[in-house]
Amino acid sequence: MKSPRYQPRSRKWLAWITSLLALTVIIWQVMQHNAVADQSLKWSQLVPKHGWPIALAAALLPFNWGIEALKWHMLLRRSNRSMSQSYREVLVGSTWGFLTPNRSGDAVARVALLPADMRSIGLRSFGWSAWAQGGMTLTFGSLATAWFLNPIAAAAGTKALWLIPMLALAGAASWWALGWANIRFGHSALLWLQQRFKLPVWLEPTNAASSGQTQPNLSLVIALSAARYSIFACQFALGLIAYGFSDATVLLPAIALVYWGNMIIPTAALAEMGVREALIVMVLQPAPEMVVPLIAGTFFIWSLNLVVPAVFGAIIGPRTMTTAHEH
Repeated sequence: MKSPRYQPRSRKWLAWITSLLALTVIIWQVMQHNAVADQSLKWSQLVPKHGWPIALAAALLPFNWGIEALKWHMLLRRSNRSMSQSYREVLVGSTWGFLTPNRSGDAVARVALLPADMRSIGLRSFGWSAWAQGGMTLTFGSLATAWFLNPIAAAAGTKALWLIPMLALAGAASWWALGWANIRFGHSALLWLQQRFKLPVWLEPTNAASSGQTQPNLSLVIALSAARYSIFACQFALGLIAYGFSDATVLLPAIALVYWGNMIIPTAALAEMGVREALIVMVLQPAPEMVVPLIAGTFFIWSLNLVVPAVFGAIIGPRTMTTAHEH
């Protein structure tokens, strides 16, 4: 059985086009910043002021991806398999997801590494994990929009700006409701659809019945997703603290807003490299001399959490594929 396509080709092109447009607009706004106009950029600003936050952020990396591997392991119900196999599959997935729009290659790689009789369950397992993690990003991001827009709306004397956080909160609520509806009506809906349409093999209700295996652990998967969100948000904050930013009351909402922006803008992982830096500058509006440190700290965390796992996944990939074929 071939791995199912996780994303239509048209959406892949849309993701790249949207990424380029978003980068063009956001980077143009960053270029208007006083730091560029005043020519206050210096190479010395690329060096962190403190080393301990960098070390701590790096120490959290195995826990960040370890929680994702634990979710994957639990949803697959691998009571008789080593956790290390799930960890390797997650790392290989990160490698394939690195260059694909919205990291769609992550799902394809993980599912392809599973035995043929587990791939339908694997696809649903990835979907539940992504749903819980995405829900955290949308929820905290929508709260962050309210945090930042409240003083702006008050200063402008208008309530129209509140439409943005209201829409963001509605989107987060709809996201969670979608998962609940899938739990409540998923199998019944597939049975109804099968009677009227030709479904892909991996969506046939005979396979869908096995998706119930993933449901009892969803509350724990949601809790683990919250823990993972906390870890990579803390890593981001530590990266900025290393470069001289210390106000956590501003940093954490800004970080939540950046992750939210990354999620709603269709991008490839490489495009995120520019989107994150541009968004954090737009949100925090730092002093001219702090623009480069802000970008450097953001780039460091991007490299730590995405590039490093992708490299490890590329190294262990052949061994993982060999193990998968043996089973």
